[in-house]
Amino acid sequence: MPLKQLKGGLVVLGVLNALETHMALWEDFFCGGAPILTAASLLELFSLEYSPQGSNKRALEEVAVAHWRDWLIVDEDGDAAIQVDGGDLVKVNLEDVLVFASGASAIPPFGFKETPMIEFLHENLNGSRRMFPEANTCAITLKLPVGLDYDEYCQFMTEGILQSPNFGVA
Repeated sequence: MPLKQLKGGLVVLGVLNALETHMALWEDFFCGGAPILTAASLLELFSLEYSPQGSNKRALEEVAVAHWRDWLIVDEDGDAAIQVDGGDLVKVNLEDVLVFASGASAIPPFGFKETPMIEFLHENLNGSRRMFPEANTCAITLKLPVGLDYDEYCQFMTEGILQSPNFGVA
């Protein structure tokens, strides 16, 4: 009954016809489109899991976070890219970063069920230093490399994200 009354009111004003005719235009109005990803929105999204204050690990983590912030700003400007065979530049964008970390191409309107976390890659793997970012999309955990200078950091972050398997659009 309430739905019938609503429809009746919308018909009187011609709104129902406009809704039915131009449904795609009204979807964003009623449902709200996905918010535009920015470096700031990604920085706000993730909580940091630091080592204890004053430890050597913490010092490395703070440098990695500074690199992460700077790299996201470069990424937002469209300047994060790697050169592939043949000399072509392949760019990474903020959506690629979010897909890598969470499997989702946009931040859900009510946020993620789990709090997205940033952890750090201190441990070696089979005696090799871990320089590429890693992610657990189930727990929404992004693991950042430590101990790199800024240029190395940018190179490994960009390569790691671009060379990871694709999830498609979630």
